[in-house]
Amino acid sequence: MTRRFFFQGPTLGPALGPILASASWLAMTLILTVTPLPVHAATTELTNTSGAPLFLKETGHTLAYNFRTFWEKNGGLAIFGFPITEVFLGNGVPTQYFERARLEWHADKALVEGGLLGRWALPDDPNQPALQPVGSTDNPDLLFFPQTGHTLGGGFKNFWLNRGGLTVFGYPLSEEFQEKSPQDGQSYTVQYFERARFEYHPDLPPEYQVELGQLGRQFLAKNPPPETALTPVKEATMAWAGLLPTRVQVPRIKVDADITEGGFAFNSWEVPRYSAVHYWPVSGYPGGKGNIILAAHASFRDYLFFDLPKIALDDEIILTVAGPNLPLERHYKVIQILTVKPQDTWVMLPSDIELLTLITCVPYGVYSDRLIVRAVPLKPAGS
Repeated sequence: MTRRFFFQGPTLGPALGPILASASWLAMTLILTVTPLPVHAATTELTNTSGAPLFLKETGHTLAYNFRTFWEKNGGLAIFGFPITEVFLGNGVPTQYFERARLEWHADKALVEGGLLGRWALPDDPNQPALQPVGSTDNPDLLFFPQTGHTLGGGFKNFWLNRGGLTVFGYPLSEEFQEKSPQDGQSYTVQYFERARFEYHPDLPPEYQVELGQLGRQFLAKNPPPETALTPVKEATMAWAGLLPTRVQVPRIKVDADITEGGFAFNSWEVPRYSAVHYWPVSGYPGGKGNIILAAHASFRDYLFFDLPKIALDDEIILTVAGPNLPLERHYKVIQILTVKPQDTWVMLPSDIELLTLITCVPYGVYSDRLIVRAVPLKPAGS
């Protein structure tokens, strides 16, 4: 019998708040429901290439982890364009700009969302009839959205339905109308959506006649991000620099080791032999909301978490984040230590506060259970 996914186990107290979930979490729900927690016999090499850092020479920027999987799953270059920044913290969440979009990693919900650039770019023109809600329609060729009072039809409707729909583009914010493009100065039939602007280019082949406006470039021209995010890099290893936890220290048990990025491969969570692993598909990042999940082996004395059972409440755990500037340290205090079964995957669920979760296998020689150590930052998220 499969354990219910939203079983929360021992309470962490009201200060930790509710664990959040959404429809976009369904794929990871399936993985967490049917896949046990990391095990001592799991892979010792990181073999999952999904989401692996990629360098795009066209713009000199990287694409990696949850942003890469979302980009590839939802249309890639044609929908989003090339990345035009590195990932940085924008309004407290990992953010990256593309030529036509902004992507945000919301670790408190464990999902990627597109930024509402269409709402930002929507003309403020009370005299434009296309911006006024139209009410319902009896036209069977049109889709009506009561959420915004606008319709969708023709080639724009087909594109919206077949290329990402609500998840990628959001609801329509206007009807179709003529507008001069800020990119080339030509006038096109356009329609605005929460996350995009559709443009009709009749001079192109039919499969390319609907294009997305370059709202990412348009937004950055007026709202520049940190200079470090705009600066091109030289290789894929720079992906998410300044956000990834790169080192973990647990003074009580004399742990001071590297952290690598890992995911889900061959029906198990990857666990390297001599370092800790940060599970990017579901994890938060130091300084922001979400569940920062680290796992490591404890099978032999020279393995990283061999002495983790000796940890105590109020002990300190330190995560280092290396980036364009000097390395930064973030300090955490242990608030909970518990032992669970491999099926108790609730410990990997997202959190609406910054939470650090360490996982290893116990008891020695048997490894039938999982030791869970949970800690919170000594300073609030965002500080």
